[in-house]
Amino acid sequence: MSRLLKYSTAIAVCLGVCVAGGAFASEPLSPGASQDATEGQPAPAEKVKAGKAKKKVDKKEDASAEQGSDIAEVVVTGSRIRRSRPGVTVVNSDLLSTRGAGRLDDTLSALPQVAPMLGEKGSNDPRLGPARINLRRLGAGRTLTLLNGERMSNDVYIIPGTLVERVDILTGGASAVYGSDAIAGVINFIVKKRFNGLVIDSEMSTQESTNDDPFYEKLLADGGYPQPKKVAWGGTQTYTTIAGGHNIAGGKGNISLFAGFRRSEPMKFSMFDRTACPLYMNVQPVPDMQTNDTWSCGFSEYNPYHWFGAGDGGYTNAKDGSRTWRPYDVNDIVRTPQNDYLQRETKTLNAGGFFTYNLTDKITFDTSLLTTGYEQRGQNAQAVNFYIDGADVACDNPLLGAQQAQILCGPDAGVAGKTGTLYAAIFRPDYTNQYNIKTYDVRAAAHLSGRMSSALNFDLSVQRSRRTEKYLGTDIFDWWATKDLYKKALDVVNVNGVPTCRSVVDGSDPNCVPFDVFSSKGPNPDVWKYVTLTGGSRVITEQFVATGAINGTLETYGIKSPWATDAVGYAVVAEHRWNRAAEEGSGAYSWWSRYDNSDSVNELGGELDVPLIQDVPYVKQLSISGGYRLSKYKSIKDPLKTWKMEVNYIIVPGLGFHASVNRAIRQGVLERLQQASPYSGTFRDYCAPPGPGSNLERYSYTQCSSSGMTQAQYDALSNYKACDNNGYCPVLYRPGGNPNLQPETSDSTTIGLAFQPKFLPNFNLTLDYYDINVKGAFNWVRTGIVADQCYNQHVDFYCGLIKRDPTTGAVTEINAMYQNSGFVRNKGYDLSMNYYIPALKVGDHALGSLGLAYNGSFLTGYDQAFAPGAPVYSCLGYFGFYCDAPWPKYRHYASASWGMPWKGRLTLAWRYASSTTNSKLAPNAPLASAPSWNNTDSYPLIPKLPASSYFDLALNYPITKDVELRFNVQNLMDKTPPKVGYADAGSGAWFNTFPQLYDAFGRTIRVGVHAKIW
Repeated sequence: MSRLLKYSTAIAVCLGVCVAGGAFASEPLSPGASQDATEGQPAPAEKVKAGKAKKKVDKKEDASAEQGSDIAEVVVTGSRIRRSRPGVTVVNSDLLSTRGAGRLDDTLSALPQVAPMLGEKGSNDPRLGPARINLRRLGAGRTLTLLNGERMSNDVYIIPGTLVERVDILTGGASAVYGSDAIAGVINFIVKKRFNGLVIDSEMSTQESTNDDPFYEKLLADGGYPQPKKVAWGGTQTYTTIAGGHNIAGGKGNISLFAGFRRSEPMKFSMFDRTACPLYMNVQPVPDMQTNDTWSCGFSEYNPYHWFGAGDGGYTNAKDGSRTWRPYDVNDIVRTPQNDYLQRETKTLNAGGFFTYNLTDKITFDTSLLTTGYEQRGQNAQAVNFYIDGADVACDNPLLGAQQAQILCGPDAGVAGKTGTLYAAIFRPDYTNQYNIKTYDVRAAAHLSGRMSSALNFDLSVQRSRRTEKYLGTDIFDWWATKDLYKKALDVVNVNGVPTCRSVVDGSDPNCVPFDVFSSKGPNPDVWKYVTLTGGSRVITEQFVATGAINGTLETYGIKSPWATDAVGYAVVAEHRWNRAAEEGSGAYSWWSRYDNSDSVNELGGELDVPLIQDVPYVKQLSISGGYRLSKYKSIKDPLKTWKMEVNYIIVPGLGFHASVNRAIRQGVLERLQQASPYSGTFRDYCAPPGPGSNLERYSYTQCSSSGMTQAQYDALSNYKACDNNGYCPVLYRPGGNPNLQPETSDSTTIGLAFQPKFLPNFNLTLDYYDINVKGAFNWVRTGIVADQCYNQHVDFYCGLIKRDPTTGAVTEINAMYQNSGFVRNKGYDLSMNYYIPALKVGDHALGSLGLAYNGSFLTGYDQAFAPGAPVYSCLGYFGFYCDAPWPKYRHYASASWGMPWKGRLTLAWRYASSTTNSKLAPNAPLASAPSWNNTDSYPLIPKLPASSYFDLALNYPITKDVELRFNVQNLMDKTPPKVGYADAGSGAWFNTFPQLYDAFGRTIRVGVHAKIW
């Protein structure tokens, strides 16, 4: 038994990934134990008892931090009762040191329980700013993020990666312990807070790839694109943290400070052969069929002479600069590489400090201040066209040539007061739309904790945080926002021989610049400043949390089962939280929803852990535990109830089972509970008669009556003239916040097995089944599917979103607010195995140690619906379009770690994801693509994405006892990602593939050093 306990924590081998199966052993194990990085030997097992904990001391950095007291902080993820918990995945700092401490989100995404996200990949989407963690792919908003057991925003940029001691991951509901948001689970970053000395940790990485794929070489050559360099280097990332501290008052207290800086350099599309041109399936006119049998480059192109639609023809400017038009010629098209970013430029500065003082040998006070500021820059730098949709141009416009005026106006050419209708696509090859995201995050916390007796502990804490996100875009083209500017710029008159905007003459717009598009010399560059905009937004989130908790055992009162030796454990917590969220847009984004809303909640909860039977044949331990929490929100009339129930059964030492059920909630403060201002738009009403010359067919009354439309309304709508030829009618949209939105709830079930056999020392296996069912899920209304779901699918929910005028029958409003209309259900199995061999030998020759680790996830179901009665989308095993990034049924992270006999550690890791099928080919009707008149075979070039295997190699090598070097390569074989392309606007692909799952940038080569200065 002692031997089993000695080695049970040593199974955290390789990169330090382990599952806390040790909770089923006869004595609980410390979740922070890990393999020694220097010698490759197991760290000793440690015991965590209620009321007292012995903390492992880092001899290099905290040699005297604990002098003067036997108190040490105990953080147990998943419960406030100080006993180890089953079902918690523990990631030790080894994983961060070998995969990169500067990118916590990217590093943790190697684990199958964490859904890979885009992170810093991408260029111009303001939503990509934060680095979020998404458990079980249920959404980052359903993952509760903690820092040393306390709430924080789900953005790991605020966390200094090199100070992280471990990361605890609990999947499944946990609102009974933590309150709102813990639906998919909890991720708890345990950060080192005490230093006695000065430590520097620094790392640098870069991307490297060989551009030698014959397929892409030919494709680029055929498309007229320049070839990238044979060997691409770029995307350098640097990260440095300096941390230092000093013990005071004879070791009773400690003051520690840290500062860190990280920078990621941008990478452009032209860097790699596989991204240098957007990949399309060729459209073959045979005669009008899309055969989709050939890849081609497309859409990074422009016509320097523009396109004009006037009269009955399509024209382009003459090449000689004369103000004449000629028939449009596709041979004029020039192709250019994309110049926007594969990876955004990011600069991050972290700074903060910790103060800890043992007021007595039983009471400790500590406080912390963490600050983060980061800036990200992206750009949209491609040749673009500015489309002019039917502008009225004066027939005597002095910029028009005589021939152009004749084509545009006919007999009215040159006649003052007459106009002609012009359609045009004006190309701008040097267009660069810059994006800038600045985020500031400040977090302060204070605690008073201690031990009142051997069976009673207390903890009082307060924390305050404020986060500001500022987004700014320049040179923004938005036709709806700038169409009036275009019309003014095209409305030009002659003033003493100088073409001048009419709005300048009459004083209505003195800033107007004439838009001269009628010559191949191109428009005046100043006009672009006039017809493009600057826009921004600011989002502020604030939080205040005050918590009081006591925990311990009822041993003093003799309250325990007659068949158990341990007393009942308990925890009681009272918490107050206040949250605020505010957003506003400006300039080009002034139409963004504006809101400023706050909410508060008072909560009271408790937990009990009851050992029922201990130390009898076939029952080493049988215990039950439960939790209950009441939450009274200011915005909700009735209190909300969350709860959990758990059973833990250890049959014999090394073999146990556990099961739990949880009710969790997520309150929608950040989902815009405050109603937004409505805005005018257009809605395609299939019940309205199409305009003259349209090929559309009007829906029958039978179809339209699905929305409650009467026969009288249907008949009256026959005379409605406000819709265009394609059936788009003016309508008022009510978007965004919904003051009646209720919290979404989830019921999650977990059943697990842990196995640590005596006959195989140092081996550990855990198997867990999980089922997370989210009901009343927040959904924003996708207005594009309202009509189909109402009229064709007869879904009452969507029909209820359409409001019609009782007399004319015309659609007047569309309710596009958030609704508690959806559900999401995620279920599957997690399997973890670890095996550690402390002494490898061949004869008398010592070969060091060997650790083997495996962490796999088998997804057996992922169903989602947007509304009651709506189709259920099952994306499991599919990719693309509605399903977006691939949904592999199976992922794993496996590794082998060799503790070398001299010193150092070498690790080989294997990341794997199973194959997926194009969702358009799914038998599931909501996903499948019905054959159409011009495409009878949907996307045959990408019917399936293959299984992916990536191998990573890492070396940690101590130069001295105070200096350790590390080196690692991710995607060791420089594996090219599968081709997806921009086959459809809704495919969800980025960079011609899915970079969330596949390494799109070749190898990542990283070097680092950890050094103690004094």
